[in-house]
Amino acid sequence: RANQDKPNLLFIIADQLRYDFLSCYGAPFIDTPNIDRIADEGILYEQAYSPHPVCVSARVALLTGLDIVKTGVTNNGQFLRPDHNEMGMPTWPQMLAAEGYHTSSIGKMHFYPWDDAYGFAHRVICEDKRWLRIEDDYLNFLKHHGHRKYHGNEHTGYQENRGAVISLLPWELYWFRFVGREAVKFLASYDQKNPFAAMVSFPGPHCPYDPTNEFVNLFDEADMPLSIPEVEGHHPKLRHINIESNKQPWNGVDYTEFNESHKRKIRAHYAAMVAQIDHEVGEILKVLEEKNILDNTLIVFTSDHGDSLGDHNLIGKGTF
Repeated sequence: RANQDKPNLLFIIADQLRYDFLSCYGAPFIDTPNIDRIADEGILYEQAYSPHPVCVSARVALLTGLDIVKTGVTNNGQFLRPDHNEMGMPTWPQMLAAEGYHTSSIGKMHFYPWDDAYGFAHRVICEDKRWLRIEDDYLNFLKHHGHRKYHGNEHTGYQENRGAVISLLPWELYWFRFVGREAVKFLASYDQKNPFAAMVSFPGPHCPYDPTNEFVNLFDEADMPLSIPEVEGHHPKLRHINIESNKQPWNGVDYTEFNESHKRKIRAHYAAMVAQIDHEVGEILKVLEEKNILDNTLIVFTSDHGDSLGDHNLIGKGTF
């Protein structure tokens, strides 16, 4: 078809988002009206699974449509080989660019090297919340406003609350707000005749569980669902690996003692970050309506994988 007849494509991805923290999937303790709208006006998948429960492996699968048997990317320390095109592993932005789409990526990509394009003609980079030294667009934005990327351990109560803290950043400078604002800016100013294929990638609700105050106050820890209990003696090595991994400098939290009070606080903070993302999804939908292109834009909302949040006495991800 002629380029003007092709729909715009908008791929919104959250980082480490559980389906059961969205009201469209029946969560009674949270309201996510904007994400719900995408579900209500489209298709809600009830049996969709991440092929790889760890960030980079899952994201490379999403980028190429291939699993780790083909890509060889089995963990967060690997990425696509430099000759991936010659090996028959082009990325979807490369393929769509060849079909006349203007490709854009805004937010977290988890690329190695982090500033490579991988087929995206336009990029605004706000990398992983744990990649504090990357001098991306978000870091430059923070510097301009007298801030920087803060490690979780710089926040009050970080260890005591097992990573659940209040961000040192105000909402207007927060990670998700920056990504949402840049997405709106791109969509509002887009005036090319070719359709766009954009990926908007929020670097959360990945830990640290550090929302801003105005969103934390929306949630009561007592309303959070109880964790699924650990089956005693069933996987002691798995729990040991989980504890030791999270003690490393990237996180620096010791989960040896991990009680239900810790888990409820973490879940309330996690819910607050989900609400922050939902707010920005609303801003994105609003600008699409204002430009009268919502009906000609195919929107996909997903995540790379979930977060245990204390289920089975585990935190984070890495297992199915």
